Amino acid sequence: MAKLPYPDPAALPKENRKLLETLPPLNIFHMLSGAGASFPAFMALINAYLNHGALEAELRELAILRVGHLQKSPYELHQHERVSRTIGMSAERIAAAGGPLPSPHFSAAENAALAFIDDQVAKVKADGALFDAAHEHVGDAGMQELILIVGIYMLVCRYLETMEIELEETEIEGSGLEEIGATMGR
Repeated sequence: MAKLPYPDPAALPKENRKLLETLPPLNIFHMLSGAGASFPAFMALINAYLNHGALEAELRELAILRVGHLQKSPYELHQHERVSRTIGMSAERIAAAGGPLPSPHFSAAENAALAFIDDQVAKVKADGALFDAAHEHVGDAGMQELILIVGIYMLVCRYLETMEIELEETEIEGSGLEEIGATMGR
């Protein structure tokens, strides 16, 4: 059971209520809807990289899964394993996201990005050689996005685990990315 009661949609500010009504029915969104002005801003931020990002979709999901594993967040892993399957990622690649590096299931770019993520999560400021190796593959915009994704998902995992957000009783269909994009004006 979550640490706080899920907000009553009828008691939410109008903007938050309308936004919540259009999003996939995920417990994280239901709880976040009670976060005042932070909720629409957070949804706009995640929409930016989920639907308009510089990183290739599978690399983005591998990055999110890696952070979920490093932060030991079952909810985050469950949701982004579902997203990963929906975008066509193989079960082997999804499973390897939590395994040792380098992995034969990943490209050189993916292995470099994930090694960078491991070091950034462990040390805050990743080693320069790991930064350079990842940067060589993903470029300037890709590195900026990768660093933001790591930080955002460390935040998300901390939120999920501290609030003890439980998995939904019913699995949603699809990735949910389309609904987020449509809601946030793509």
